[in-house]
Amino acid sequence: MKDDISSKELVIDYPCIWRYKVIVAAASDIKAIIKRVLNEREYAIKSSNQKGAYISYNLELTVQSGEDREAVFRALEKDTDVKFIL
Repeated sequence: MKDDISSKELVIDYPCIWRYKVIVAAASDIKAIIKRVLNEREYAIKSSNQKGAYISYNLELTVQSGEDREAVFRALEKDTDVKFIL
């Protein structure tokens, strides 16, 4: 019988480094977007892929808790220049 992982809660030890995939229009200024969202937090960002009108970036930063991780996700998601966030 297979183990049902859907009933198990993911355990994450905080603080930890978390990675987000951020997809924006090719003409967007990713540094301005990240500054708006993260203010003065330290981060690393690297271009991941460009397909036509969009560019994806790998954004990496230290999150202090699950709430912090989710807050960053929501802030990125709300930014009008961000097309998609994973």
